[in-house]
Amino acid sequence: QKQAVETARGLKAKVQTLKLAPAIIENLGPADGDYLQSVADALKGEFKGVVVLGGFSADAVALVATSSAEFTKQVQAGKLIQAIAPIVGGKGGGRPDNARGGGKDMTKLDEALANAKSMLS
Repeated sequence: QKQAVETARGLKAKVQTLKLAPAIIENLGPADGDYLQSVADALKGEFKGVVVLGGFSADAVALVATSSAEFTKQVQAGKLIQAIAPIVGGKGGGRPDNARGGGKDMTKLDEALANAKSMLS
């Protein structure tokens, strides 16, 4: 949990101002879905915008997206995940404010995150 908060703090410096919303879109490398969710949760109180995080473990890719209340009309986390999870050979979904997904193709993680960025641009 402490590490997730530290990671979140570092990510705040990487905010991108995109057309639909401020965004943090990042590949966190070796990380499972629970860790990604913890980082996204740590950002919730401190960042207003959209967060899309990716990571991987031994045999799977994990994706987490959040959209703060101010931006859920423009950007729904569930729709973002539904759009990018197939790129990594998987699926996912969730609510407009929080969603998770995953897949098997680690080589496509950066492509999936780039796709999320272009959806917001």
